Amino acid sequence: MLRIPIPKPKGEQRRTSDLLLDILTRDDAERLSIGELIDRLGDRAFGVLILLCALPNCIPGPPGLSTVTGLPIVVFSLQLLLGGDRPWLPDFLRRRDFSREDVLRMVRRAEPWIRKLERLSRPRFSLLVDGFAERFAGLMLFILSFILILPIPLGNLFPAIAIAVIAIALMEHDGVAVIVGYVWGVISILIALTAVIVVLAAIGELLSRVFG
Repeated sequence: MLRIPIPKPKGEQRRTSDLLLDILTRDDAERLSIGELIDRLGDRAFGVLILLCALPNCIPGPPGLSTVTGLPIVVFSLQLLLGGDRPWLPDFLRRRDFSREDVLRMVRRAEPWIRKLERLSRPRFSLLVDGFAERFAGLMLFILSFILILPIPLGNLFPAIAIAVIAIALMEHDGVAVIVGYVWGVISILIALTAVIVVLAAIGELLSRVFG
């Protein structure tokens, strides 16, 4: 597979949004394979792929969307938890391709929001995002991805935002941002637990009235 080197500015880490837009717009080919995207993203592949899966859920979407986009996050976060340095996919999935235009359209819509976070985010307190800490981030993403795929009305928004913030923190090596993501993640977990408890209580009350 032909790999096109992407230059990095001296003395400064290239912003992930610029790298992703460059990958999506540099070639004339209408489609891009998942494997090619992973190879070009390098050590930021986990964060970018998780972010791309989380973004569609950061706004209310059609039923079932969170399940479709949440399952890949489950897979990628588990690999991150187990210490993988970049996402692994079987060859038949690496060969799967997608429309550059479709992904570019989604990224363009989210670009102002992503760039605002990138302006706030920068490499700092890397101890909180490297080594064992990166595995802990994988654990948190794994838990949040399961909440994301639960059929909770409007309950997918909060974990999706937490996942997106943690993904950006991993891409930018920002320990402060990852803590913000964790806090938002804990809030998301509490909201989901509350919603489940309320639903179960309502079901229990309904059953007691029907059969009581």
